Amino acid sequence: MTAQNWKELGKFVNVDNNKLFVIDTDPIKTEKETIVIISGYPLNSYDYHQIIDMLKDYYRVIIHDHAGFGFSDDPQDYTYSLLDHANDCIKLYSKLKLKDFTIIASQYGAMIAKEILHKKNYNLIPFHIKDVVITKNNSDQLYSSINAIYYLNSNKHFPKYKEVLANYQDKSLFTAHDNSAFDEKYKDNEKVRVIWENFQTKEKQKEVLILSSYNEEIFLYWHRWINALKESKVRVHYFWRKDDFTNIQDTLLLTSTYKKENINMVENRNCYTIENEPKRWLLMILDEINKTTFHAMKRETFVS
Repeated sequence: MTAQNWKELGKFVNVDNNKLFVIDTDPIKTEKETIVIISGYPLNSYDYHQIIDMLKDYYRVIIHDHAGFGFSDDPQDYTYSLLDHANDCIKLYSKLKLKDFTIIASQYGAMIAKEILHKKNYNLIPFHIKDVVITKNNSDQLYSSINAIYYLNSNKHFPKYKEVLANYQDKSLFTAHDNSAFDEKYKDNEKVRVIWENFQTKEKQKEVLILSSYNEEIFLYWHRWINALKESKVRVHYFWRKDDFTNIQDTLLLTSTYKKENINMVENRNCYTIENEPKRWLLMILDEINKTTFHAMKRETFVS
C-alpha cells in the first residue's frame, strides 16, 4: 500500500482549526471493541498500515496523524507540546463519539497516553479506558536526534532553540564554545558545517522544535507521568526490551517502587518493533490483552 492509497482511506477531522488526518476502520459504529493507536515521532499513521489491516476484522481501529505530522495540517504556530497532542487526542475522540477503548502507544506517543491517563485519574475526561499498552519502537534514530539536541541545548551559546533559529545568521554559536564535555563534538568543523546546513532546512528546524519540546517535557512532567501510572485503575501493559537502555529507569521504578496489580510488566524478549516485525509485534500485544483474538489471528496469519 502506498502513502497515497493510505490517504484515500482516511478523512480529515477539524480539531481547534487544524485538520487532523484520521483512519477509522468502522465509522458506522458496529459492536466491535475499539482500539486507538497513538503514534509518535518519527512515525506517523502510515507506519501502522500493516497491523491495522490485520486488526480491522476484529476491532474498530482509530489512528490519526498529530498536528504537524503525516497528512495532518502543519500549523506555523504549533508548539509540538505533548500536552497539546494529548488534548487534541481527547477532542478527536469526543468528536468521534468514543465511549470505551483500548490505547496502544509507542515511544513519543506513550508520553501522550500517560498524559491522557493523568487526566483520566482526575476525572477530566468522560471515556472508559479498558487497557493501555505502552511499547517502544525502533529508537536508535530517535534517541540519536534527541541526544544531539540535548547537547546543543546544554551549550551556553545555544540558550534557547527558538531564539537561536530565529536570530542567528551564522554558525558562530557552534564554534564559540568553552572546553566543556558538551561542546567536544562541535570542535570538528565538518560536523559543524553539516549541522548548520541541516538547520537551514524547514524540516530540520521542525525536528528541533519537536525534540526540544519532548526533551523539556519528559523532564518537567516525569513525576506527573510516573504517578499517572501509579495512580491509575486502568490495566497498563508495559512492554520493555533489554536492549532499550534509554527507558530502563522507568522500567526499574515501575517494577521496584510502584508494583500494582493493574500494571503488567512484559518483557519483549525478541525485541519486536512495529518497524521490523509488525505482525509479530501485534501478536505479542494481543497475547496480553485478548487471548481469543490472539489465537484466531495467529492461525490466520501464520497458518493460512
